[in-house]
Amino acid sequence: MREDPIVTDDRPSIDDPLADKASPDGRAEGRMSTRSKRMLRRTARRITSWTRMVAIVPSIGLLILGFALSVKTLMAAIDVTIDGVVLGHDSILGVAARYIEYADLFLLSVALYLMSLGLFTLFVSDRIPLPKWLRFSDFDDLKERLISVICVMIGVFFLGRVLEASISGIDLLWLGLASSVVICALTVFVKLVIDHRAE
Repeated sequence: MREDPIVTDDRPSIDDPLADKASPDGRAEGRMSTRSKRMLRRTARRITSWTRMVAIVPSIGLLILGFALSVKTLMAAIDVTIDGVVLGHDSILGVAARYIEYADLFLLSVALYLMSLGLFTLFVSDRIPLPKWLRFSDFDDLKERLISVICVMIGVFFLGRVLEASISGIDLLWLGLASSVVICALTVFVKLVIDHRAE
């Protein structure tokens, strides 16, 4: 009479205490690592969203400075207009030279305003309704607009020195050359650095 072969099952039974000590296949650890990464990302985003509010302080400060400079320049321009044009205490060229200086100061106030608006748009909120030419997508846009204002300010400053006739001859030539070098350097910077990054 042939006996049936005995089949042994090496799989641990439910009641086997060694079954609980079996090593995991790594899926649980992978899920925990994924969850931890997500938590770290969320925490980093929250910290960044709160720390970027630091830009509100310089943004508001620059806005106040630009407004104060505009008001002060306007008051000085009105005073010069009354004294030179109405009362006739100054020549027309002198008044024009003073107007050029005030235009330079107004441009400086515009530059402060652009810096304030750019910082607020880049760091705090980009939902401010702005025209297309005044939108800031990154720091390069802010630098490009500031450089354009600075170039105009340098030209206006040179024109004011010419109208004032405070300097002449070789000094005026050196001032013009220095102004041209600065404007050319800023233009090259915009073309080679900022425009190259945009491409």
